[in-house]
Amino acid sequence: MIALLSALLGFISSAAPDLFKLFRDGRDRAHEIILLQMQIEQARLVQTSASAEHAAERSARLEAVAMETQRTEDTLLNSRLKEQMTGIHWVDALAGSVRPVLTYGFFLLYVVVKAAQFHLLVVPSLPWREGLSQAQALVAVWNEEDVAIFSAIMAFWFGSRMMRRGASAK
Repeated sequence: MIALLSALLGFISSAAPDLFKLFRDGRDRAHEIILLQMQIEQARLVQTSASAEHAAERSARLEAVAMETQRTEDTLLNSRLKEQMTGIHWVDALAGSVRPVLTYGFFLLYVVVKAAQFHLLVVPSLPWREGLSQAQALVAVWNEEDVAIFSAIMAFWFGSRMMRRGASAK
């Protein structure tokens, strides 16, 4: 019996260091995995930070280029306008007023036509036609074509300004 116990104790004592080594290796591997995960997370943070800095730097450069382009366009436009001037004040004023006068003229014509349409819908000139209420007449006068004209005018006058502001805000 003592021989059996001593053999068993010898086997356990010879296997104990290997068992402790396996246990320690398992803990070491778990620790290394945690360290690797922390290193990966740190690398991601560094990469994200670097890409954000790069994007901000690129955005600043693009904004500077856009501002320089706008300044150059304004300079070229001003020089072209100065070249076209005759030096005679009233001729230059008349030449500069052509587009605004045409715009106001067509806007006035548009308002007059719409007012006439509204009046004919509210107070019809034909005896068999029944007049509409003012609200119905307004709905009938303001149609899809008017919405298209209105949106085109708004986009023309304010669209490029908003696009420039939107580009500089980024």
